[in-house]
Amino acid sequence: MKQACEYLNIKSVNTLKNRFIATGLKVTVIGSVKRIDIRDIDIFVEEHKI
Repeated sequence: MKQACEYLNIKSVNTLKNRFIATGLKVTVIGSVKRIDIRDIDIFVEEHKI
């Protein structure tokens, strides 16, 4: 999650969760570990361009 924030240039994990994940950014959950694939971030950003 922290690395995803760095890649997206956002400072808060809460922003990542409440804005990006809440609006459709895919998260992979394995046990208690949450991962976000960099390709999913790129796709998400492309889909939300104005």
